[in-house]
Amino acid sequence: MISTKRYLKRHLSDIRTVRIIVASLLGLMVVADIVLVALADKDFPSFSYVVRDYRHKMIWFTFLFGGLVSKIFYNRIATEKESEVTGLIAFFSMVLLLFVIGRQLESPPTLLLQVLLLVCGGILAYRAWPQYQIRPRKIREGK
Repeated sequence: MISTKRYLKRHLSDIRTVRIIVASLLGLMVVADIVLVALADKDFPSFSYVVRDYRHKMIWFTFLFGGLVSKIFYNRIATEKESEVTGLIAFFSMVLLLFVIGRQLESPPTLLLQVLLLVCGGILAYRAWPQYQIRPRKIREGK
């Protein structure tokens, strides 16, 4: 079995690469949105307009985005359990609940509520959906 420190040291470049790719995709999405907003008079839809017009139906997406950002950049490693299925079920049950609630909303939520959903998604993913690892068994000497 490989210890956690050795595993992280071995895959440090992979972790950096994933973070750079995610940050680059986010930057590319912002640039594409700016270009689409500039072309708005020519009937090009942009991400901003879609989110603005349908944000009351997309509160689940805000929560999901907060949770996935937390899972990628602020992942917590726990060794008490052997599976991360229970946290995954809890997180996606909340996403499903917000999806159902969002379909019933008529008015868009305030900016404060959206930020609160984003932060709560991150906190739930951090606390309830950590990356579980099995502790390596201690090998007795002489056996």
